[in-house]
Amino acid sequence: MTRATRWTDEKIKSLKLAAGSSEKRLMVDSGLYLRVRQRREGLAKHWQYRVQVHGARHWLTMGSYPALTLANARAQLLRHEVDHAAAKTGEADHPAIATRQARAAAKARPTVAEVFDEWLADKRLGSSRKGGAPVRERTITILKDNFDLDIRARIGDVKVSRLTRAALQACIDGPRKRNAPASAAQVYRTLRGLVSFAIKRDYIEGLDPMRGIDNPRPYRPGPVNAANDAELVALFGTLESSAIWPTTRLAIELQLLTGVRPGEARLASWDEIDLEKATWTIPSERVKSGRMFIVHLSPAAIALLERARDLRGLNSTGDGGRDDFVLPGATGRSLEKVAVARALTRIAERLADSGGKRLRPHDLRRTFRTMLSRLGIAPHVAELCMNHQETETMRRVYDGYDYRDEMKEAWDKAGAHIASLRTGDALILRT
Repeated sequence: MTRATRWTDEKIKSLKLAAGSSEKRLMVDSGLYLRVRQRREGLAKHWQYRVQVHGARHWLTMGSYPALTLANARAQLLRHEVDHAAAKTGEADHPAIATRQARAAAKARPTVAEVFDEWLADKRLGSSRKGGAPVRERTITILKDNFDLDIRARIGDVKVSRLTRAALQACIDGPRKRNAPASAAQVYRTLRGLVSFAIKRDYIEGLDPMRGIDNPRPYRPGPVNAANDAELVALFGTLESSAIWPTTRLAIELQLLTGVRPGEARLASWDEIDLEKATWTIPSERVKSGRMFIVHLSPAAIALLERARDLRGLNSTGDGGRDDFVLPGATGRSLEKVAVARALTRIAERLADSGGKRLRPHDLRRTFRTMLSRLGIAPHVAELCMNHQETETMRRVYDGYDYRDEMKEAWDKAGAHIASLRTGDALILRT
């Protein structure tokens, strides 16, 4: 150990290790030391404070030079001595003990991956955006996929309290570099939610590390892919001549008649249907909004359901029983999740040859909504038939009318129009 009678910043800056030496500790002031070590990237110089705790010597690191200057190190030493004196009288924790506790707390701070798992568990308990209801498992799956593909390998093991804007930006830039802007936007939204959760749980203190990071792809919906009347006629003709499983064909038509989501049609059960009242009550657990939704069944929709009931003999399960699905698959249980998508893909080429349009399952819902507009249904009524939340704040706050009669009329008009298209009697409306 070397002692100098007078130290300055310039002298500390020019300090070198002797040849063959990799480390030394120099006494600068009483209790204040400078530890110099050779590292691959160069010399590392750290200020240290020597204390006695229960007869044992402890070295406390105060900071590195030149980030902590000589004057600042001396000032920090005085504060440590004040804390040391207070600890002797029992008025405060000893600096060595406080440092040890802080180090243990830092080691116990969760990683990004651990906070992500905690965030998902919290979402399963309930989301403020959904009125306290849990988020859908589909949402959880999307978040997991985003995290596993573009986040986990880069920052999963990093302590969340040490996240930097550069590290977060690198996660977003990953999909951008592989020309996947939509994935980059998903990663941004995942990180934004994760960091906000960490801040609320006090895992991150100080400035928000996401501050200044822009969403790489602001949402701009593309053109609506919906079939017009002529294309619907082509679709019905192609379906009739295809070898698609009968209930898969009915699932496609049910979406066009009601505008429900693909999963809502696929998993419909007979206990939800009341043919006498002409209603289909979709339970809250199967609705995206988390609220029970009642669909009025037009005469055309009722006719479709009666056809589905007549087909039940085709759908016996292997053990002789039958599940209660309205549109079961070949096993008697629910249609496969990809059944409608696969069917639409199989007929796409023939459909195009007959003047139709390539459609995906959700495009059937878009076709229903577009058809309501062509039929002259008021936009706010059409949106209610889609089970979309009212976006106009004043209407949502002040209008208590439920529009059930207008919604019934809209569904009946859509059903009558589709029935006419099937028989060739409908007027082909403009797009």
